[in-house]
Amino acid sequence: MFYKYAINYPVLSITLLLILFTSLVSAKSNGDNTHSNQNIEVRFQSNISSDKKEIFRQWINHSSDALTLVYGELPVDHFITQIKLSKRDSGVVPWGEVSRNTIPEVTLVVNPKSTLNELKADWTIYHEFSHLLIPYDAGDSRWFSEGLASYYQNIIQARAGMFSESKMWQKLYEGFERGRKDTNYNHQKLSYLSDNINQNHSYMRVYWSGALYWLKADIALRKLDNGYSLDKALHELHKCCFDRYLSAGEITKQLDKLTNNNIFTSLFTEFSKSYILPKYMDDLHMLGIEQQAGRVKLKNKAENSHIRRAIFKGKYE
Repeated sequence: MFYKYAINYPVLSITLLLILFTSLVSAKSNGDNTHSNQNIEVRFQSNISSDKKEIFRQWINHSSDALTLVYGELPVDHFITQIKLSKRDSGVVPWGEVSRNTIPEVTLVVNPKSTLNELKADWTIYHEFSHLLIPYDAGDSRWFSEGLASYYQNIIQARAGMFSESKMWQKLYEGFERGRKDTNYNHQKLSYLSDNINQNHSYMRVYWSGALYWLKADIALRKLDNGYSLDKALHELHKCCFDRYLSAGEITKQLDKLTNNNIFTSLFTEFSKSYILPKYMDDLHMLGIEQQAGRVKLKNKAENSHIRRAIFKGKYE
């Protein structure tokens, strides 16, 4: 069964492309998909109508604007977004992937019946675009990259006004719960599980362990009260290192160097060796996030509630 979270499978993606899709034509968008000196080249499947192309351009424009709410600009100056139509009438965006070529490519398979509002509300494009926030070579520790995309897909949607702070934390909490309940392979370390996800299908534990990693790193940076946040750390990484692709371990070392601490490498070691999703309720409580019968409640009198609000708002709100 094809699972929507299975986003970066090279073998699977090639097979699906051969089965599902026709040839592409390149259609570089107008100024709608340009950010300062940055641009997104949009390529459409050849049988997409002009009206649908305009809807898809508006959707890409909205989503790329959301991505700039991490640190004020796109993480790459030029990337390609390929739009293809699904032949299956299920889901809004049933599949997507990122290819790390010389020019990065984001491929999105779209239900042709989807409206603009449905497209904007679907999480897939935010997830795929968020992969671009690190110069990851996809060679190891997939939980690391998928976790970043799972974390930021919710944050940038909230910052773009798609839903409230409470709903953002509800979605993150529910994701952590899904990861916690994925216990079929709790005799295996996350690093092994992640490297063999095509066989074990432990998407929830892999993806949401990764998202928790980035939340914990974000909280730890903000608690230092030196002006750093995950947003800023990723911006520094963008400025120094986006001319090459790095392994997950190399990225953590570079982030520690840029922020002058060992937060990223120490958490990376801890998570790689974990057999279950690490604990998260203490982190949420510290931020003023309580849950009752599965529903989150925000407490603004909590000592670190300002960190919770800062994660929601971002610098470029």
